[in-house]
Amino acid sequence: MSVRGEAIEVKPVVNAQLLGGQYYYAGRDNAFGAVASLSAAPYMKFNDAWSLVPLYSGNYNGTQQVQDLIGGGTLFQESQDHTGSLKLIRSFDNGWKLKAVGAYSAQYLRETTDESWGDGLYDNRRASGGAETEYSWDKDRFVRLAYDYYAIRFPNYTSLESQGAASGLGRELNAPDVLDTHNHAVTLGTQVGLPANGFLEGTLSYTWSQFTAEHLVDLSGDLTPALRDDQIEKMSLQGTWPVALNPGWKLFSSLSYSWLHNYSNQNHYDPQQPVTFFDPDYYGYVLQTLSNQWTLAVGQDPWTLSLNWSLTHQHYSNRLTQDSTGAFGTEITSVNGAFTTLEFTYPIAKGFRLDAQGQFGWSNSNNTDNAVYQYHYNTQAYLLGFSYAY
Repeated sequence: MSVRGEAIEVKPVVNAQLLGGQYYYAGRDNAFGAVASLSAAPYMKFNDAWSLVPLYSGNYNGTQQVQDLIGGGTLFQESQDHTGSLKLIRSFDNGWKLKAVGAYSAQYLRETTDESWGDGLYDNRRASGGAETEYSWDKDRFVRLAYDYYAIRFPNYTSLESQGAASGLGRELNAPDVLDTHNHAVTLGTQVGLPANGFLEGTLSYTWSQFTAEHLVDLSGDLTPALRDDQIEKMSLQGTWPVALNPGWKLFSSLSYSWLHNYSNQNHYDPQQPVTFFDPDYYGYVLQTLSNQWTLAVGQDPWTLSLNWSLTHQHYSNRLTQDSTGAFGTEITSVNGAFTTLEFTYPIAKGFRLDAQGQFGWSNSNNTDNAVYQYHYNTQAYLLGFSYAY
């Protein structure tokens, strides 16, 4: 639907989802888990040259999940995030586009069920701005180059050391504001055609993260004047093909691979060992992900059946393994994961669809210490609800 004013054409785009059901973490079931999301973007076209896209995106996850915020998986009971952004687009007749974007987001994470929203230790805020240039020579065929700056702040993260709760966390993390960062990211992306009516999406990116208050820890456990900085290199490729295009039904498949290398100059000092322990290059790692998706669509307003699976392998540069007592070994930590989702949707009214999902996840590692980081876990979820698109 388009709404035309005297000089502005507005095309609202809304996507929403509400699901609820049973969720299991490490074999323990929750009574009820809910997942909700909403995105709204009233695309505004002023003329053939200028467009403006305001966007709101929000998510709520009422099930237990593991997130990587401090160099290892941390378990949270619930989470929600909200993002608002504004994108200005200048289009040219020769296929070029220039874009400027600004955004602000807030994430709320509850580690315990009795923790109030807004009081989470790892609640964070992100402010960002950037620019992008894009050249398109055909429909859905383009190349783009983008630069983004973003700052991440953890307003509730205080000194664990002063609270006497530093057990399991390294000396480098026991101070206020050590998770706050300033980040610069450069991204090169493209989408091109492939044989058999397929298309390929490719991305190369480099991100430099400067930690504003996390000082490097040395062999003696002292914090030096130098600050931590990380560099992240990432490459991803995804090919998508129509496997079958028959009257009344279609089958699509995609295969993707991503490679991420995080370089970090930070070390790890553990004062809780029988003998204090120093582990250099503790936060560097390589993460590889292989994913595959199959989607079957049947009918003119189709019902769909999708199967998605992914395999991950994360290998740390020099993070030594620990046993169940926390004692360090001699091997380098690696973590393997497998995740799959089966989803069925069925149209029930204009814009509304019945949505049923089964989700399964598994993580395993040669590091058997789960006191701080979650290296070993399995999850299952069975969810039923509705989605809406307009």
